[in-house]
Amino acid sequence: MVKRLLDGFRGARRFEWFAALALAALLALLLLNHGGGGETGTPLELRVERILQRIEGAGRVSAMITQGEDGAVTGVLIVSEGLSDMKTYLRLQRAVSALLDVAPEHIEIIGGEAFGGGL
Repeated sequence: MVKRLLDGFRGARRFEWFAALALAALLALLLLNHGGGGETGTPLELRVERILQRIEGAGRVSAMITQGEDGAVTGVLIVSEGLSDMKTYLRLQRAVSALLDVAPEHIEIIGGEAFGGGL
């Protein structure tokens, strides 16, 4: 009986080690998948961010793009560090509309508190 109980603990410990190893492998895979550089998002989002950051007054930019089942863009959220005036807002809105062929009413642009901006 005691031997069976000890074998059970050994099996449980093996399982714990296996689970920890699997978790570590999963975390490593996630880091490799995102490049480990802190950039996250789809390739389209990253391209849009790089382009929008070149617009005067935009500062650092983050983008989230939602798409329907057919791949068409259904909505866009832009967070801009430097958003402080209507001129920059309109520049960003027109650029997103042109880049993604999406109507302005499906584009939301906000100043980023985490970045220190605000409109």
